[in-house]
Amino acid sequence: MDFALTPTQVEFRDRARAVAGKLAPDYQARERAGRIDPELRRAIGAAGLIAPEIAVALGGRGADRVTSGSNQGPDHLLGAEGKGFTQVMQGFDFSRALIGLQCIGTAQQSVDETWQYVSTREAFDRPLSTNQGVAFPLAEAETQLAAARLLCLRTLWLKDTGQPHTTEAAMCKWWAPKVAYDVVGQCLLLHGQFGYRTDLPLEQRLRDVLGLQIGDGTAQIMKLIISRQKLGRELAP
Repeated sequence: MDFALTPTQVEFRDRARAVAGKLAPDYQARERAGRIDPELRRAIGAAGLIAPEIAVALGGRGADRVTSGSNQGPDHLLGAEGKGFTQVMQGFDFSRALIGLQCIGTAQQSVDETWQYVSTREAFDRPLSTNQGVAFPLAEAETQLAAARLLCLRTLWLKDTGQPHTTEAAMCKWWAPKVAYDVVGQCLLLHGQFGYRTDLPLEQRLRDVLGLQIGDGTAQIMKLIISRQKLGRELAP
């Protein structure tokens, strides 16, 4: 097998090392704070280190992968021959629940930060949180996130106990990212124009959870899976 790096991969590796040198000094402080400074995020993006294999038109660098071009013999076969598609599909039933939890975590962090903001930000000599129009949307968000979280955890429990969970995984994938997107959007609005600026991570989170509505299967595909699991292929769309 030839694992020699291409010139493009060598250039990418060197760029990653340079950015890593900037990340290392304050790594622990950023971990404790739970955020990355906007300037550092922009530097990582400008260096092309966010999904570099994605096409340039979509925000990546169009780079090839490290293993691209290597020739694997039959002794390196993973799993049974001809069963790769089935294995990948079964893996989706796991990853879709994880994506749901990933989106929920992003939204929950946004809600926690927004509770703190509206309880300290004052307008007309009283905190914003004393208004129903401010507090009630956050209460709804807490309820929706709790329900979505339980759905994802139940899906993983079904997997751990060896029970079918394709339907539940599809529910996690289409509903949790949508709930998260709506919740983060509401949090952004409650911060006013300051929430739209890059000083806060809300605008980035909104884009992140929107992207996760696409990866691993769109909402339409998830609803198709649920329909077929309930009706069978003959009666489902």
